Amino acid sequence: MQLYILCRTDDVQENELKQFSLKGYEILVINRNKKFYCLEARCTHAGAPLAEGELKDDVLQCPWHGSRFNIETGEVVRGPAKKQLRVYNSTVKDNNLLVEL
Repeated sequence: MQLYILCRTDDVQENELKQFSLKGYEILVINRNKKFYCLEARCTHAGAPLAEGELKDDVLQCPWHGSRFNIETGEVVRGPAKKQLRVYNSTVKDNNLLVEL
């Protein structure tokens, strides 16, 4: 595993969902309360782009079929999705968001 710069911290505003591509991975970045979460960017149910979803507290809702995921753990809170989202380890350094791939 290695750390890579995914984006600048100011690229993702507070409570914003934004998708990035890095080394063949599609990664969703969520800035919630100045903490960054990096998750698999597509819903595990039908592949919907989660950047178009809705964030309420620590739960992300899929825009297509309403699956809900915990943004800290990737766990399914409500289906129809059955498989949790991959969560990427990340850290902030010098205003860069680095993700472990």
